[in-house]
Amino acid sequence: MGHRYVNNTKELRAFARMNAGISLATVRKRHVLTFLNSRPTGRWTWAGKHARLRAFFVYWISRREIARSPMPRARRVGQRTFSPYVFSCAEIQALLRKAPEIQSRKFSAIRVEAFRMLVILLYATGIWVDEALSLRWRDVDLTNSFVTLRSRLGASRQIPIGSDLTGLLKQYLAWSAEKDLLFLTTQGRRISSHRAARHFRRTRCLAGISRADGATRQPGLRDFRHTFAVHRICEWYRQKTNLELMLPRLAAYMGFRSFDSTSRYLPLAPKHFQRQVRALSKGLEATPLGALGTL
Repeated sequence: MGHRYVNNTKELRAFARMNAGISLATVRKRHVLTFLNSRPTGRWTWAGKHARLRAFFVYWISRREIARSPMPRARRVGQRTFSPYVFSCAEIQALLRKAPEIQSRKFSAIRVEAFRMLVILLYATGIWVDEALSLRWRDVDLTNSFVTLRSRLGASRQIPIGSDLTGLLKQYLAWSAEKDLLFLTTQGRRISSHRAARHFRRTRCLAGISRADGATRQPGLRDFRHTFAVHRICEWYRQKTNLELMLPRLAAYMGFRSFDSTSRYLPLAPKHFQRQVRALSKGLEATPLGALGTL
C-alpha cells in the first residue's frame, strides 16, 4: 500500500541478530521471550512488539514455512494513560541555547540552525514530527503565511502561521542552501525521525530537562505538539476566549479527526485553571458537537 514500516524493519532485524544462526522453523517461545524482555519497556510497547512479531509468524504459517507460531501469550495492557510532557518556555529557551554544544560531537549530522528551526516550528504549529521533517519549501507560502501539510496520518490540510514564525522561516530560507526539503543533514539527506529524536535527546540531557513525575518515558520531540495545544488553551483562558468555539478549531488545525482529541488537553492546564477546566469539561460532555461552532 506504499507505507514505509521503518520501525517494523528495525525490530525484525534486531530479532534476527539476536537469534543469528538458527532457522525459522527452529524458533521457539524462549527465543521470542528473550527478545521481548531484553530491555525494560512499557506495557504498550511490549504489546506492540508482540503484535508485530505475531503477524510475522502468522505470515510464514500461511506460506507453509512453519507449522505453528512460537509466540508466547500476550500480556494484558490495561487502559492507556495520556500523560504527555508539557515544556515550559524556559525549558524551550534552554534547549535552543544548548543546541550548539551538540555540534562538537563527532557524529552530529544536524546543523544548529536546522535543529533550532525544527524545535521552533514544532512548538509554534503543533504539527507531527514526520510532517515537519517531510516539509518542502514549495509547501511553505511565506507571502501569505500558510503551510500545506501532506500527512500520512490524515487528510492534507493548510494551516496559517504567525508573523514571528514567518520571519524566522524567511531567515532560515536565506541561510539554507537547499531549496527542496526544509530539514536536511550535513550530507544533504532527509533527516529521519530516529536521528532527530536522538539529537534532541542529547540536547535535552545537556539542558537538564527530565520528568519528575515517575513516568518512564522522557520528554521527546513529539511532546512539542502537546505543549502547543496546552499553551494555546492557557492563552485562551487568559484572554477569556470562548473555548467551546476554539477547541474544535484547534482540532482541525492539528489534523485531528474528532473534537475529543483536543478535549483531553483540558486537564493538563495549570492548577489555577482547574476549576474552569472542570466546569468546561462538564459542559462539553452535554453539548452536541454540531453546536460548538463552525470550524
